[in-house]
Amino acid sequence: MTAIRTARPSAAEWLPTAGLVLHLADGSTQTLSPERLRAHVSRLREEYRQAVGRDDTLCLVPDGQAPFRRYLTELLAALGLPNPVVVPDGETGAPSTAERLAALGLASHTLGHPRQPWSGSEGRAALPPSTLLLRTGGTSGRARYAVNTSMRGALGRDPRLSLASSVGLKAGLRVCLAGSVRHAATLSMLLDALNQRAEIHLFEKPDPAHVLHEVRRHRVNWLLVTPLHMRMMQRQWLSDGGAPDLRTLVHMSAVCAEPVKRFWHATLGPEHVYEVFGASEGIGTTVARGDEWEARPGTVGRGFYTSVAVLDPSGTAVAPGEAGDVYFQCGTSARPLHLGHRDSVRWSGSGYVSIGDRGRLDADGYLYLEPRSQLRITVGGTTVLATDVEDALMDVPWVRDAAAAGIPNRVTGHRVVCFVVADGQGAEDRLTGLARHLRGVLPPAAVPRRIVTVDAIPRSAAGKVNRTLLADMVHKHFQEGQ
Repeated sequence: MTAIRTARPSAAEWLPTAGLVLHLADGSTQTLSPERLRAHVSRLREEYRQAVGRDDTLCLVPDGQAPFRRYLTELLAALGLPNPVVVPDGETGAPSTAERLAALGLASHTLGHPRQPWSGSEGRAALPPSTLLLRTGGTSGRARYAVNTSMRGALGRDPRLSLASSVGLKAGLRVCLAGSVRHAATLSMLLDALNQRAEIHLFEKPDPAHVLHEVRRHRVNWLLVTPLHMRMMQRQWLSDGGAPDLRTLVHMSAVCAEPVKRFWHATLGPEHVYEVFGASEGIGTTVARGDEWEARPGTVGRGFYTSVAVLDPSGTAVAPGEAGDVYFQCGTSARPLHLGHRDSVRWSGSGYVSIGDRGRLDADGYLYLEPRSQLRITVGGTTVLATDVEDALMDVPWVRDAAAAGIPNRVTGHRVVCFVVADGQGAEDRLTGLARHLRGVLPPAAVPRRIVTVDAIPRSAAGKVNRTLLADMVHKHFQEGQ
């Protein structure tokens, strides 16, 4: 039998195969055919190659304030150069991305702008080859850069070997990536999807409330979402009808409530719903198909080209079913994984790495994660998970968004408080009924002491509640007597 081999282009030669449909903040759309997208990326890459010269330590920063199409093509063009590439967070306030990088000893060049001389007070730092820097903080809200050296490996990868292909993304599909392309989960799937002959829909300002409308309008077949999208779409699906062309749903970025997950399993078929767990640092990935999850509720799956281990503090593997620290190995060499904040990463002697998650493996190698510490609220000796309270709130039809936190209490240690975003008018009049409802569905320790209506819940680009900003809200509303 003769093996079929395909030559993989280098990153410098790579050009996208897919086309893009861009959903802009003003509600309009722009279409880039595969031919136009390749032409834009090729032209910009050569322009940047001339501007950078031989300085491959210079960090390239796409202009986060440029029009969405320009920003995306700058990013894709820069990824084909050997330089580190920085994904800007889109914030307009000080300090700028260039200033943040300079404080870390990194010289940078904002694409589309004149190159500025190095202004650092000390020598320039260097990053590993093929580095991608992504602002991260997850649920903690402590902003720092994740140092990812694996994501750019998607450029030119055989589509048959990609994560996207393993979760049902194929040529000829209409694909929608509903999250922010500034976040690792969406960006990594985009780089995979660009190697398929597909039509990819992206959002300049993602809004979970509008995704199902666009899925119907554009007859999307394959959809990448967060659990927040899934919950909002579930409501709309039940009230307004479904999306007959949607075949596959993939969710990343956070834990999904079991009732929501089961709804999508029942709607699309569990074999067409996938959960992907990974990290901005690019240290490994697990995948759980819906039917696997139904057989093992709570699992985030098995490693995808990733070896998973659960170790005790001495670095010894624990028995199946026992909890410990979760370690991944996918070929990443030992190195700092964060810039701008103390690096708490732990490396084992055998090349496995942990970023602090805890969990357990079953006898078949399926991983189950424990809730992170910032989600736990201890009330009178009982551990309450903020996400459990939030799920109960989000089951209420008029609650558009919600977050829960703990405040100190001299008797119980902590008490639960909540913020809700109301859909429609008269929310204050409905709070009494909401509290009564929660007493009927939550254990006593989890029932909120107070519920406050707000205009918005602080969330990251990945859709996760920003627990640091939430703590600031708690201080404002409950410590100052408001």
